[in-house]
Amino acid sequence: MKNPPFRQWAVFAVVAVLSLPPLVVHAGGMGVTPPRLFFTDLESGPNTGGQDDLGAFITIYGEGFGVQRGSSTVTIAGQEVARYVIWGEDHAARSLDLIVVQPGSRVTSGDILVTVNGVASNPLPLAIRPGNIYFVSTSGDDSNAGSFAQPWRTIVKAKDTISPGDIAYVMDGVSQTAEDNFSAALSIETSGMNGAPKALVAYPGATATIGSTDPNIEFGIRIPNLEGLAANDWVIAKLVLRSRNQALEIGGSGSSRWRIVGNDISCPVGDGELIACFVAALASHVAFLGNQVHDIGRQNELQPFKTYHAVYFGTDTNHVEVGWNHIRDNDVCRALQFHSSPLLGGGANDPTGYNQYDLIVHDNLIHGAVCDGINFATVDPSKGPVRAYNNIIFGVGRGPTPRDEDANYAGIYVSGGVPSEGRPEGTGVVETFNNTLYDCGRAQGVSSDNTDKGALSRGPGSSSLFMSLRNNIVYGLGGEDYIARNSATSLITGSNNLWFGGGAAPAFLTGNVSADPLFVNMASGEFRLRAESPAIDAGINTGLNRDYLGIFRPQGPDYDIGAHEFMNAPGGDLNPFSTR
Repeated sequence: MKNPPFRQWAVFAVVAVLSLPPLVVHAGGMGVTPPRLFFTDLESGPNTGGQDDLGAFITIYGEGFGVQRGSSTVTIAGQEVARYVIWGEDHAARSLDLIVVQPGSRVTSGDILVTVNGVASNPLPLAIRPGNIYFVSTSGDDSNAGSFAQPWRTIVKAKDTISPGDIAYVMDGVSQTAEDNFSAALSIETSGMNGAPKALVAYPGATATIGSTDPNIEFGIRIPNLEGLAANDWVIAKLVLRSRNQALEIGGSGSSRWRIVGNDISCPVGDGELIACFVAALASHVAFLGNQVHDIGRQNELQPFKTYHAVYFGTDTNHVEVGWNHIRDNDVCRALQFHSSPLLGGGANDPTGYNQYDLIVHDNLIHGAVCDGINFATVDPSKGPVRAYNNIIFGVGRGPTPRDEDANYAGIYVSGGVPSEGRPEGTGVVETFNNTLYDCGRAQGVSSDNTDKGALSRGPGSSSLFMSLRNNIVYGLGGEDYIARNSATSLITGSNNLWFGGGAAPAFLTGNVSADPLFVNMASGEFRLRAESPAIDAGINTGLNRDYLGIFRPQGPDYDIGAHEFMNAPGGDLNPFSTR
């Protein structure tokens, strides 16, 4: 399909973060910070129907919204919305601010703007289109019409009934824990339409659950792996997703255009081979935004397998954006992995198992993983960008050795692997810039003979695939290596990185800064820079116009190193850390 709409999602990093106009300047420390919009749960929806005939609930995620609305406003295409439902700071994963509004009939398609204290945000687009709005409630009945006054009782009824463009809001206390089909609490086997997805969304403020740790039900939500089945164009937002091993699996045969936003995802007893709590395989155009992925495998009596992870984009899954998520406190091997492998044994007649591309990983908070924080295992950036930026990664690569076999232990790992014999090797550059890495690669409980541990690691494979390091902060503790000792350093390039705590900076890189970055408060996870930090104005222009909190880069004469750009007079809540 030519020019799919996800093309805008996959470069959302460029559209919504890299290319926003300058909003803040240094003026003797007197900056004014507008609210910053990052993403919405829905990119389109009706402006009528639903509760009080005011249309869909639109959830806006960002920073700088303030604790209360006061005189602040939300407009869409210049028209103020009809209703404000929720407004506040730190309501979402990664302590993001959150607003929920209903547009009302006067609103037309156009840009969303949030104005706080008379200062307007950057825009985010919203399309107004036809569609029905339904509700699911513990007081409902599946024989009802599904309206707000006469809601359905089950999520299965909603899933089986909605048409392309429709939204089903799941109200507080509703749960789907029994099997629907194919060993899943909810089996999805139909599609929405391009520009008119089907959507399952939690009602504002509601806790609604799909899946459980019942040993008889393997999956929370899944697309079953049936030959020829592709379930396209879905939004799954703000739900609690649970399972023993896979809370959400985008399977089938080439499912496309999935938007997974603001969900609480956990597999507390998770374990197994070649799987993860979230899995996508043979998929494309997937936006995984603002989710909290946590406590996976924490209740397992044994250390999980090396092949079990938190978030896994598997075989031939391309055009992926992973942004603003909080992936935390997991006992799995990798927090986030990209790895492709043949499904039919490999060979010339197997159409599966090729290197992945167009993978954008940005603005995530990742901490707590046995092996890697981010693992780009099988990638080919010559076919589409592979980038990791504005991520804060700490306490990963901590060990111990998984119970089945040894692994590697890094904050960010590029293996240079090839999915199978006969598949072409990846070429080009994996871009790693403006990340903050702290206490990565400790590898406790791992054999001292294993030298594949450190904040950064580049495997020996694919001699024309390079790992570029620019503007990163790497802070080591207790003898942790900056770069794994077995790394192919000839395949690592870059400049203007800050190194501290692990000895001398890598001599094969240029423009190194060897000094304490002077974080605000490492103990509480405050990795912003103090005013005297040597990382300030020590970076280079990577084309990145926003930092982890949406602050405009640069604030001074030059760009700062790390995920945060220093501000003398920040506005709004700038605390990135939350264990929620």
